[in-house]
Amino acid sequence: MGAPMLGSAAFAGSHGGSRASSDSDSATLIQHLNSAAAEGDRERVRGLLTQLLQCRTQPAKEPLAAQVAALEQLFYAMRTMATTDELTGVYNRRGFEWVANRLLRHLARDRRGAVLLYVDVDNLKSVNDTLGHAIGDRLLTATASMLRAACGESAIIGRIGGDEFAVLVRHSGAEDHNLLRKHLKSLIAECNAAGRIPPLSMSIGVAEFDPLRPTSVLTLMERADRAMYVDKTRKVPAETAPPRLALAASAG
Repeated sequence: MGAPMLGSAAFAGSHGGSRASSDSDSATLIQHLNSAAAEGDRERVRGLLTQLLQCRTQPAKEPLAAQVAALEQLFYAMRTMATTDELTGVYNRRGFEWVANRLLRHLARDRRGAVLLYVDVDNLKSVNDTLGHAIGDRLLTATASMLRAACGESAIIGRIGGDEFAVLVRHSGAEDHNLLRKHLKSLIAECNAAGRIPPLSMSIGVAEFDPLRPTSVLTLMERADRAMYVDKTRKVPAETAPPRLALAASAG
């Protein structure tokens, strides 16, 4: 796909044009770059950056191809920073939604299913309050490691809240997510048996993606979130559960 022609007006500020026009067209360029990067369209990103450099009035100090390569490397580094959770190394919410929605579009086109897991790290607030945030951070990094190990390299994993993660996994049968949950619980048990203090525990909700009735990742997250709270109520007595948990328990 070729780069959209933004025209010389995109860099009017470099040619004596108005600042307002330059700012507006620069915003348009950024939107095009973000769109191309989110879709993984490297050719389009190169085209847009080439157009940017060609419109500059100062003579290049190095070959254009080298400048584009340097800018491309910088651009993707910035995209990674903007979409990655610094603590755990998985996607942040923005990155997860970008990549997950892209995958869902492909799966709908190919008539393939998927499953979304919504994971809550149990008792994280209590750990932070009693043992300190450094220990809480260890639980979060351990959770990300467990999810990677259980779900595989092809899974899309994101930390979407302080103690909440989401995982989107392709699947071919209704039994897949049950096997996945069993594998994850087995890995957690092995980790805790090795003497982890405090022990790692997760509440998990599941929502399935039907390619014949496609929906957004946000809708899947809402469904899986509700299922996760039902799972959490099984670990908390109803009379001591927070209002949201008690409501989920009564609904179940």
